[in-house]
Amino acid sequence: MKETRRDDRYATSEKFATLRGIREAARRKLSDTSWNYLHCGTGDEITARDNVAAFDRYLFDAPLFTGVKNPDTRTSVLGYELSFPAFTAPFGGGETLFHPDGMLAVGRAAHAAGIRQIVPVAAAHSLEEVRAASPAAAIFQMTFCGEETAVIDMIHRAKDAGYDYICVTFSPIRQWRERMMEDRFSIPGQGEPSNFGPGKSDIAMLAELLDFTKPRWGWDEAARVIAASPLPCIVKGIGSRADAYRALKAGAVGLYVSNYGGRTVDRVPAAIDTLADVREEAGPDVPIIFDSGIRRGSDIATAIALGANAVALGRIAALGLAADGEAGVKRVLELLRDEFWTTLGHLGCSSVSELSPHIFRRR
Repeated sequence: MKETRRDDRYATSEKFATLRGIREAARRKLSDTSWNYLHCGTGDEITARDNVAAFDRYLFDAPLFTGVKNPDTRTSVLGYELSFPAFTAPFGGGETLFHPDGMLAVGRAAHAAGIRQIVPVAAAHSLEEVRAASPAAAIFQMTFCGEETAVIDMIHRAKDAGYDYICVTFSPIRQWRERMMEDRFSIPGQGEPSNFGPGKSDIAMLAELLDFTKPRWGWDEAARVIAASPLPCIVKGIGSRADAYRALKAGAVGLYVSNYGGRTVDRVPAAIDTLADVREEAGPDVPIIFDSGIRRGSDIATAIALGANAVALGRIAALGLAADGEAGVKRVLELLRDEFWTTLGHLGCSSVSELSPHIFRRR
């Protein structure tokens, strides 16, 4: 892979010079209801806010005369060579509100940036279409609910399409998102997600997804499907030592620390505050992806130092999609990579592997 150099990072003719500019452009383009859909959390949105604010509690120690001129942002995670430690997160079920190309644009931007995409089951485009659009579409997100056979059928579809891993998610009941409720929010024109088309064996699963009166899965069901899966599974939603232990015992090959951006249940801990405990429980060799609250390249450095191998970019990638489609997502990824590069250099880290808790000041 070509060596990372960012000495010319300020000499840019790109449409957007900063992430702030992308956010402002997205706000101008999106309706109030679409903006609320993207940014809302559940309940009083305490967790959604704290996911971001919690990063302010981790302060760097950057002593003089220890900087590095040209740090290397490249890393290897789950067998993928990444230009910096990031994936795009599986935000779906409304992404075409931000741009008609949705996950197709996200995948192409991820490929251009030298990272990989986690593709959502609820995307507007089918898993086959997204995979065909970009070789970056490498991991398929699958919600574990409904009939086990239907879930396994979907995983086989993902394998046949060329995906390498399954990102397991879990949704036991509806989310209480008041901004969406007040807006009477619906996704115009999208209809059923394309992965749940009529006549396919997974249509039963869609009915289960929409019927929250039925019993939800437990770890026993999850372990059975992970064991039967033709693809290795990474479990998302990890927020404690107990979660990490159970997921690994169930057969997960990787962990994904996340509280879904505060969009499932309110008043749970900020995701970044749980990361170090999960790493300690998992040990040094289990791959860990992190999301919830990443807004800057310095946030990526914080997450890696606390134990993640890579982060996943959701809301911030969606802002790029809204601002300028594929080009907007690509620019978001470039700016995050460049700020991450700058942060590494100032912290005296010549490579991603040198990030550890020693970079933080003692309180």
